[in-house]
Amino acid sequence: MKILFADNSLWAQLNFRGSIITHLRDVGHEVVMVSPIDAQSQEIVIPDRIRHIAIEMRRTSTNPLHDILYFFRLMSIYWKERPDYIFHFTIKPNIYGTLAAHLLSIHCTAMVAGLGFTFSHTGLASKMAHRLFRLGLSFSDKIMVLNEENRRILMEQGMARKKQLVLLEGGEGVDLDKYSFSDNRADKTIFLMVARVLYDKGYEEVVEAAKIVKRTHPEVEVQLLGPVDEAYPNAVSREQIRKDEESGAITYLGYTTEPAKLMGRPGISLLLSSYHEGLNRSLMEGCALGKPIIASDIPGCRETVREGENGYLVPPKDVNALADAMLRYLSLSDEEKKSMSINSRRLAEERFDIKYVKSCYERILQEYDS
Repeated sequence: MKILFADNSLWAQLNFRGSIITHLRDVGHEVVMVSPIDAQSQEIVIPDRIRHIAIEMRRTSTNPLHDILYFFRLMSIYWKERPDYIFHFTIKPNIYGTLAAHLLSIHCTAMVAGLGFTFSHTGLASKMAHRLFRLGLSFSDKIMVLNEENRRILMEQGMARKKQLVLLEGGEGVDLDKYSFSDNRADKTIFLMVARVLYDKGYEEVVEAAKIVKRTHPEVEVQLLGPVDEAYPNAVSREQIRKDEESGAITYLGYTTEPAKLMGRPGISLLLSSYHEGLNRSLMEGCALGKPIIASDIPGCRETVREGENGYLVPPKDVNALADAMLRYLSLSDEEKKSMSINSRRLAEERFDIKYVKSCYERILQEYDS
Protein backbone atom coordinates (compact mmCIF):
# COMPACT_ATOMS: atom_id res chain seq x y z
CA MET A 1 0.00 0.00 0.00
CA LYS A 2 1.23 3.51 -0.78
CA ILE A 3 0.81 5.79 2.23
CA LEU A 4 1.37 9.54 2.28
CA PHE A 5 2.00 11.73 5.34
CA ALA A 6 1.29 15.47 4.95
CA ASP A 7 2.51 17.86 7.65
CA ASN A 8 3.50 21.50 8.15
CA SER A 9 7.18 20.79 8.91
CA LEU A 10 9.68 18.10 7.96
CA TRP A 11 11.20 18.41 11.42
CA ALA A 12 7.86 17.79 13.14
CA GLN A 13 7.09 14.96 10.76
CA LEU A 14 10.19 13.00 11.73
CA ASN A 15 10.48 14.16 15.33
CA PHE A 16 6.89 13.30 16.25
CA ARG A 17 5.97 10.62 13.71
CA GLY A 18 9.30 9.19 12.58
CA SER A 19 8.82 5.90 14.44
CA ILE A 20 5.40 5.39 12.83
CA ILE A 21 6.70 6.28 9.36
CA THR A 22 9.64 3.87 9.54
CA HIS A 23 7.46 1.16 11.08
CA LEU A 24 5.00 1.31 8.18
CA ARG A 25 7.95 1.15 5.79
CA ASP A 26 9.35 -1.87 7.62
CA VAL A 27 6.08 -3.81 7.39
CA GLY A 28 6.06 -3.40 3.61
CA HIS A 29 4.29 -0.15 2.76
CA GLU A 30 5.63 2.53 0.43
CA VAL A 31 5.76 5.75 2.45
CA VAL A 32 5.93 9.29 1.07
CA MET A 33 6.27 12.42 3.21
CA VAL A 34 5.03 15.84 2.06
CA SER A 35 6.09 18.87 4.09
CA PRO A 36 7.95 22.19 3.94
CA ILE A 37 11.64 22.36 4.78
CA ASP A 38 11.91 25.06 7.44
CA ALA A 39 14.85 26.31 9.51
CA GLN A 40 14.45 23.49 12.03
CA SER A 41 14.59 20.90 9.23
CA GLN A 42 17.98 21.80 7.77
CA GLU A 43 19.90 19.05 9.60
CA ILE A 44 17.23 16.38 9.20
CA VAL A 45 18.28 13.13 7.54
CA ILE A 46 15.52 11.36 5.60
CA PRO A 47 15.33 7.66 6.58
CA ASP A 48 16.28 5.04 4.00
CA ARG A 49 13.53 3.96 1.60
CA ILE A 50 11.34 6.94 2.51
CA ARG A 51 10.65 9.64 -0.08
CA HIS A 52 10.21 13.26 0.87
CA ILE A 53 8.47 15.83 -1.35
CA ALA A 54 9.16 19.42 -0.33
CA ILE A 55 6.22 21.80 -0.62
CA GLU A 56 5.96 25.55 -0.14
CA MET A 57 3.63 26.49 2.69
CA ARG A 58 3.28 29.49 4.99
CA ARG A 59 2.24 28.05 8.32
CA THR A 60 1.19 31.25 10.05
CA SER A 61 -0.06 33.27 7.09
CA THR A 62 -3.73 34.28 7.02
CA ASN A 63 -3.50 35.47 3.41
CA PRO A 64 -6.10 33.45 1.42
CA LEU A 65 -3.90 33.54 -1.69
CA HIS A 66 -1.11 31.67 0.12
CA ASP A 67 -3.56 28.99 1.25
CA ILE A 68 -5.13 28.64 -2.20
CA LEU A 69 -1.68 28.12 -3.73
CA TYR A 70 -0.87 25.55 -1.05
CA PHE A 71 -4.12 23.72 -1.82
CA PHE A 72 -3.31 23.47 -5.52
CA ARG A 73 0.24 22.32 -4.78
CA LEU A 74 -1.20 19.53 -2.66
CA MET A 75 -3.71 18.65 -5.39
CA SER A 76 -0.86 18.35 -7.89
CA ILE A 77 1.19 16.10 -5.61
CA TYR A 78 -1.76 13.88 -4.72
CA TRP A 79 -2.71 13.59 -8.40
CA LYS A 80 0.81 12.54 -9.39
CA GLU A 81 1.44 10.22 -6.44
CA ARG A 82 -2.01 8.61 -6.25
CA PRO A 83 -1.52 7.23 -2.72
CA ASP A 84 -3.88 4.61 -1.33
CA TYR A 85 -4.19 6.43 1.97
CA ILE A 86 -3.16 9.81 3.45
CA PHE A 87 -2.55 10.90 7.03
CA HIS A 88 -2.85 14.67 7.58
CA PHE A 89 -1.33 16.56 10.52
CA THR A 90 -1.75 20.16 11.77
CA ILE A 91 -4.42 22.61 10.74
CA LYS A 92 -3.58 23.55 7.12
CA PRO A 93 -2.93 19.99 5.90
CA ASN A 94 -6.08 18.94 7.79
CA ILE A 95 -8.10 21.57 5.93
CA TYR A 96 -6.62 21.77 2.44
CA GLY A 97 -5.10 18.30 2.26
CA THR A 98 -8.33 16.65 3.30
CA LEU A 99 -10.29 18.69 0.75
CA ALA A 100 -7.79 17.75 -1.99
CA ALA A 101 -7.99 14.08 -1.01
CA HIS A 102 -11.80 14.23 -1.09
CA LEU A 103 -11.84 15.74 -4.59
CA LEU A 104 -9.49 12.98 -5.79
CA SER A 105 -11.43 10.22 -3.96
CA ILE A 106 -8.47 9.31 -1.74
CA HIS A 107 -9.19 8.01 1.75
CA CYS A 108 -7.55 9.90 4.62
CA THR A 109 -7.25 10.44 8.36
CA ALA A 110 -6.85 13.78 10.14
CA MET A 111 -4.73 13.96 13.27
CA VAL A 112 -5.97 16.64 15.67
CA ALA A 113 -3.00 16.97 18.02
CA GLY A 114 -4.66 19.82 19.94
CA LEU A 115 -7.39 22.40 19.46
CA GLY A 116 -4.95 25.26 20.12
CA PHE A 117 -5.18 28.63 18.39
CA THR A 118 -8.36 27.89 16.45
CA PHE A 119 -10.39 27.23 19.59
CA SER A 120 -8.69 29.42 22.19
CA HIS A 121 -8.69 32.74 20.31
CA THR A 122 -11.31 35.06 18.88
CA GLY A 123 -11.17 37.26 15.83
CA LEU A 124 -11.87 36.94 12.14
CA ALA A 125 -8.85 34.75 11.33
CA SER A 126 -9.68 32.29 14.09
CA LYS A 127 -13.38 32.14 13.12
CA MET A 128 -12.51 31.50 9.48
CA ALA A 129 -10.00 28.80 10.46
CA HIS A 130 -12.68 27.21 12.65
CA ARG A 131 -15.13 27.00 9.74
CA LEU A 132 -12.52 25.62 7.34
CA PHE A 133 -11.39 23.13 9.97
CA ARG A 134 -14.97 21.90 10.34
CA LEU A 135 -15.18 21.47 6.55
CA GLY A 136 -11.89 19.56 6.41
CA LEU A 137 -12.84 17.19 9.21
CA SER A 138 -16.15 16.41 7.53
CA PHE A 139 -14.25 14.82 4.62
CA SER A 140 -11.93 12.67 6.79
CA ASP A 141 -12.59 8.95 7.12
CA LYS A 142 -11.06 8.99 10.60
CA ILE A 143 -10.06 11.71 13.05
CA MET A 144 -7.35 10.87 15.58
CA VAL A 145 -7.37 12.83 18.85
CA LEU A 146 -4.96 12.70 21.76
CA ASN A 147 -7.24 13.27 24.75
CA GLU A 148 -10.81 12.66 25.83
CA GLU A 149 -11.58 16.38 26.22
CA ASN A 150 -10.79 17.11 22.57
CA ARG A 151 -12.95 14.19 21.48
CA ARG A 152 -15.83 15.52 23.56
CA ILE A 153 -15.48 19.06 22.17
CA LEU A 154 -15.40 17.90 18.54
CA MET A 155 -18.55 15.84 19.07
CA GLU A 156 -20.41 18.55 21.01
CA GLN A 157 -19.68 21.13 18.32
CA GLY A 158 -20.81 18.78 15.58
CA MET A 159 -17.37 18.73 13.98
CA ALA A 160 -16.95 14.95 14.15
CA ARG A 161 -19.11 11.87 14.26
CA LYS A 162 -18.49 9.21 16.88
CA LYS A 163 -17.56 6.58 14.29
CA GLN A 164 -14.91 8.92 12.84
CA LEU A 165 -13.06 9.45 16.10
CA VAL A 166 -10.06 7.42 17.21
CA LEU A 167 -8.63 8.23 20.64
CA LEU A 168 -4.88 7.68 21.03
CA GLU A 169 -4.87 7.37 24.81
CA GLY A 170 -1.08 7.37 24.92
CA GLY A 171 -0.73 10.34 22.60
CA GLU A 172 1.63 9.88 19.67
CA GLY A 173 3.75 7.59 21.80
CA VAL A 174 7.39 7.42 22.83
CA ASP A 175 10.10 4.99 21.74
CA LEU A 176 11.03 3.63 25.17
CA ASP A 177 14.32 2.25 23.85
CA LYS A 178 15.41 5.67 22.62
CA TYR A 179 14.23 7.44 25.77
CA SER A 180 15.65 5.08 28.38
CA PHE A 181 15.52 5.50 32.15
CA SER A 182 18.60 6.92 33.85
CA ASP A 183 19.56 7.82 37.41
CA ASN A 184 18.28 11.34 38.11
CA ARG A 185 20.27 11.99 41.30
CA ALA A 186 22.36 15.17 41.30
CA ASP A 187 23.67 17.81 43.68
CA LYS A 188 21.58 20.52 42.03
CA THR A 189 18.00 20.60 40.73
CA ILE A 190 17.31 22.03 37.29
CA PHE A 191 13.75 22.81 36.25
CA LEU A 192 13.56 22.49 32.46
CA MET A 193 10.75 23.69 30.20
CA VAL A 194 10.84 22.05 26.76
CA ALA A 195 8.46 23.83 24.39
CA ARG A 196 8.11 26.33 21.60
CA VAL A 197 8.68 29.75 23.13
CA LEU A 198 5.07 30.93 23.18
CA TYR A 199 3.03 32.72 25.82
CA ASP A 200 0.38 30.00 25.42
CA LYS A 201 2.96 27.47 26.64
CA GLY A 202 3.07 29.32 29.97
CA TYR A 203 6.32 31.16 29.35
CA GLU A 204 5.40 34.17 31.49
CA GLU A 205 4.21 32.01 34.38
CA VAL A 206 7.44 29.99 34.38
CA VAL A 207 9.55 33.17 34.43
CA GLU A 208 7.59 34.69 37.32
CA ALA A 209 7.53 31.41 39.27
CA ALA A 210 11.30 31.12 38.80
CA LYS A 211 11.77 34.56 40.38
CA ILE A 212 9.74 33.47 43.42
CA VAL A 213 11.64 30.20 43.85
CA LYS A 214 15.04 31.89 43.50
CA ARG A 215 14.31 34.18 46.45
CA THR A 216 14.85 31.23 48.79
CA HIS A 217 16.76 28.88 46.47
CA PRO A 218 19.14 31.05 44.42
CA GLU A 219 21.14 27.98 43.42
CA VAL A 220 18.24 26.46 41.46
CA GLU A 221 18.32 26.81 37.68
CA VAL A 222 15.24 27.24 35.49
CA GLN A 223 16.07 26.49 31.87
CA LEU A 224 14.08 26.81 28.65
CA LEU A 225 14.70 24.64 25.60
CA GLY A 226 12.81 25.19 22.36
CA PRO A 227 12.56 27.12 19.11
CA VAL A 228 11.65 30.80 18.84
CA ASP A 229 9.21 31.52 16.03
CA GLU A 230 8.36 35.21 16.15
CA ALA A 231 5.99 34.87 13.18
CA TYR A 232 3.74 32.59 15.22
CA PRO A 233 0.74 34.02 17.11
CA ASN A 234 1.58 34.60 20.79
CA ALA A 235 5.31 34.07 20.24
CA VAL A 236 7.75 35.46 22.79
CA SER A 237 10.26 37.82 21.22
CA ARG A 238 14.00 37.21 21.40
CA GLU A 239 14.32 40.60 23.07
CA GLN A 240 11.96 39.51 25.88
CA ILE A 241 13.90 36.27 26.36
CA ARG A 242 17.13 38.27 26.59
CA LYS A 243 15.64 40.55 29.27
CA ASP A 244 14.44 37.57 31.32
CA GLU A 245 17.87 35.96 31.07
CA GLU A 246 19.54 39.17 32.20
CA SER A 247 17.21 39.30 35.21
CA GLY A 248 18.54 35.90 36.27
CA ALA A 249 15.12 34.24 36.13
CA ILE A 250 15.86 31.75 33.35
CA THR A 251 18.57 30.38 31.11
CA TYR A 252 17.61 29.94 27.46
CA LEU A 253 19.32 26.93 25.90
CA GLY A 254 18.15 27.57 22.36
CA TYR A 255 16.91 24.79 20.11
CA THR A 256 18.27 21.33 19.36
CA THR A 257 17.16 18.47 17.11
CA GLU A 258 18.06 16.06 19.92
CA PRO A 259 16.30 17.34 23.07
CA ALA A 260 16.65 13.98 24.83
CA LYS A 261 20.34 14.67 25.45
CA LEU A 262 19.51 17.79 27.47
CA MET A 263 16.38 16.34 29.04
CA GLY A 264 18.31 13.25 30.14
CA ARG A 265 20.81 15.11 32.32
CA PRO A 266 20.83 14.20 36.04
CA GLY A 267 18.85 16.51 38.32
CA ILE A 268 16.30 17.52 35.69
CA SER A 269 12.63 18.03 36.51
CA LEU A 270 10.29 19.06 33.70
CA LEU A 271 8.01 22.11 33.83
CA LEU A 272 5.13 23.02 31.54
CA SER A 273 2.53 25.64 32.41
CA SER A 274 0.70 25.44 29.08
CA TYR A 275 -2.86 26.66 28.47
CA HIS A 276 -3.87 23.93 25.99
CA GLU A 277 -2.35 20.69 24.65
CA GLY A 278 -3.21 17.56 22.72
CA LEU A 279 -0.96 15.27 24.72
CA ASN A 280 2.34 16.99 25.30
CA ARG A 281 5.25 15.10 23.81
CA SER A 282 8.05 16.56 25.91
CA LEU A 283 6.25 15.50 29.08
CA MET A 284 5.78 11.96 27.75
CA GLU A 285 9.46 11.83 26.84
CA GLY A 286 10.30 13.16 30.29
CA CYS A 287 8.32 10.34 31.87
CA ALA A 288 10.21 7.79 29.76
CA LEU A 289 13.51 9.31 30.91
CA GLY A 290 12.37 9.08 34.52
CA LYS A 291 11.96 12.79 35.14
CA PRO A 292 9.54 14.22 37.72
CA ILE A 293 6.87 16.40 36.10
CA ILE A 294 5.23 19.67 37.14
CA ALA A 295 2.51 20.59 34.65
CA SER A 296 -0.77 22.41 34.11
CA ASP A 297 -3.91 20.61 35.21
CA ILE A 298 -5.38 20.63 31.70
CA PRO A 299 -6.22 17.94 29.13
CA GLY A 300 -3.01 16.91 27.41
CA CYS A 301 -0.82 17.56 30.46
CA ARG A 302 -2.66 15.91 33.33
CA GLU A 303 -2.34 12.51 31.62
CA THR A 304 1.42 12.62 32.31
CA VAL A 305 1.12 13.21 36.06
CA ARG A 306 -0.07 11.02 38.90
CA GLU A 307 -0.40 13.61 41.63
CA GLY A 308 2.25 13.26 44.30
CA GLU A 309 3.60 10.06 42.74
CA ASN A 310 5.65 11.33 39.80
CA GLY A 311 4.99 15.06 40.06
CA TYR A 312 2.41 17.77 40.63
CA LEU A 313 -0.43 19.39 38.70
CA VAL A 314 -1.08 23.12 38.98
CA PRO A 315 -3.91 25.33 37.70
CA PRO A 316 -3.00 27.03 34.39
CA LYS A 317 -1.98 30.70 34.56
CA ASP A 318 -1.37 30.45 38.33
CA VAL A 319 2.15 31.69 39.08
CA ASN A 320 1.95 31.13 42.84
CA ALA A 321 0.69 27.56 42.47
CA LEU A 322 3.51 26.80 40.04
CA ALA A 323 6.11 28.26 42.40
CA ASP A 324 4.61 26.33 45.32
CA ALA A 325 4.87 23.06 43.37
CA MET A 326 8.51 23.78 42.54
CA LEU A 327 9.26 24.53 46.20
CA ARG A 328 7.40 21.41 47.27
CA TYR A 329 9.57 19.31 44.98
CA LEU A 330 12.73 20.96 46.30
CA SER A 331 11.71 20.03 49.85
CA LEU A 332 11.58 16.29 49.06
CA SER A 333 14.23 13.89 50.30
CA ASP A 334 16.55 12.15 47.85
CA GLU A 335 14.57 8.93 48.26
CA GLU A 336 11.27 10.69 47.54
CA LYS A 337 12.75 12.27 44.41
CA LYS A 338 14.07 8.87 43.31
CA SER A 339 10.61 7.36 43.81
CA MET A 340 9.11 10.06 41.58
CA SER A 341 11.63 9.24 38.85
CA ILE A 342 10.79 5.54 38.98
CA ASN A 343 7.06 6.29 38.90
CA SER A 344 7.46 8.51 35.83
CA ARG A 345 9.17 5.70 33.92
CA ARG A 346 6.50 3.24 35.06
CA LEU A 347 3.75 5.54 33.76
CA ALA A 348 5.51 5.81 30.38
CA GLU A 349 5.75 2.02 30.12
CA GLU A 350 2.09 1.59 31.01
CA ARG A 351 0.65 4.32 28.81
CA PHE A 352 2.99 5.95 26.29
CA ASP A 353 4.79 3.06 24.57
CA ILE A 354 4.95 3.69 20.81
CA LYS A 355 3.86 0.11 20.15
CA TYR A 356 0.27 1.03 21.08
CA VAL A 357 0.26 3.84 18.52
CA LYS A 358 1.70 1.60 15.80
CA SER A 359 -1.15 -0.86 16.30
CA CYS A 360 -3.68 1.99 15.97
CA TYR A 361 -2.30 3.03 12.57
CA GLU A 362 -2.30 -0.59 11.47
CA ARG A 363 -5.97 -0.98 12.45
CA ILE A 364 -6.96 2.12 10.45
CA LEU A 365 -5.16 0.81 7.37
CA GLN A 366 -6.58 -2.70 7.79
CA GLU A 367 -10.10 -1.27 8.04
CA TYR A 368 -9.53 0.66 4.80
CA ASP A 369 -8.01 -2.38 3.05
CA SER A 370 -10.73 -4.82 4.11
